[in-house]
Amino acid sequence: MWTIGAWAAAEAIVLPVVPDVGLCLLVLAAPRWTLRLFLGVVAGALLGTLLLAALSTVSPRGVESMLLGLPGIDAAMLADADAEVADKGIAAFGQFGPGAPLKVYTDAWIGQGGDIAGLLVGTVLNRLTRIGPAMLVAVPLGWRLGGWIRSRERPLLAAYAAFWILVYSVYLA
Repeated sequence: MWTIGAWAAAEAIVLPVVPDVGLCLLVLAAPRWTLRLFLGVVAGALLGTLLLAALSTVSPRGVESMLLGLPGIDAAMLADADAEVADKGIAAFGQFGPGAPLKVYTDAWIGQGGDIAGLLVGTVLNRLTRIGPAMLVAVPLGWRLGGWIRSRERPLLAAYAAFWILVYSVYLA
């Protein structure tokens, strides 16, 4: 739980790989831990978001430069998130499927003078809508196939890693 929480905190600031990658694997292998693991992700995301918000308040241009230096984030994505936050407010944080990372919405929210309470609500909304659907798929699979998965962990882990490497290679290219 601590590791996945730390991963979520790092992803909320600078890490380009979402914690769903590790979380789904853990849930498939141990579905009874889903709620604790998911709460770890949410807590980590809240911590990382608060740290990024503090940095963004102190050095907005520095955070923007940092974000633009990360793979998969460009000026158009920052502008789109700014427009979406201006138009939808907290609801902009609700994202299903691929899209701008939480850190981009955090920067947009703070850049537009958004408050911390709204940011925290938006962060939880983002984790629920971005990660929740994957958990709805992984949990029943874990309950049904957990023993089978654990008995074949090495080849399945290799296939899982290869899948995510391919996904991120395509996404970041």
